[in-house]
Amino acid sequence: MHEYSITCSIIEILKEAVKENNIKRIKKINFRLSPLSHIEPQSIEFYYNFLTKNDYKLKMASLNFKRRDIAMKCVSCGKTFKTKDVNSLCPYCSSDNTRLIEDENDDEIKIVSIET
Repeated sequence: MHEYSITCSIIEILKEAVKENNIKRIKKINFRLSPLSHIEPQSIEFYYNFLTKNDYKLKMASLNFKRRDIAMKCVSCGKTFKTKDVNSLCPYCSSDNTRLIEDENDDEIKIVSIET
């Protein structure tokens, strides 16, 4: 149900963008997901399609989701690296003594671009 409220917020942002920029129709929306987000893109897409089915300007837009890599730091060698898996070994020294580098400005989901 978490995705429902997120989708409602996304739609409100898109409606405002349509109004402010006199957009006739949105064709594609590109999103960036936080690396550790628990958002399910399929649920966002389901709710989006359901909630916009009567809105000509928003319906039928394709939703493109890209998950950012996870930023990690190796405690053993001190180097930083990016990975898709939080349990990755350090690519420099093969240590499993790594930690997550948190990004306080990292939203769970962000609209990167809108294509019309």
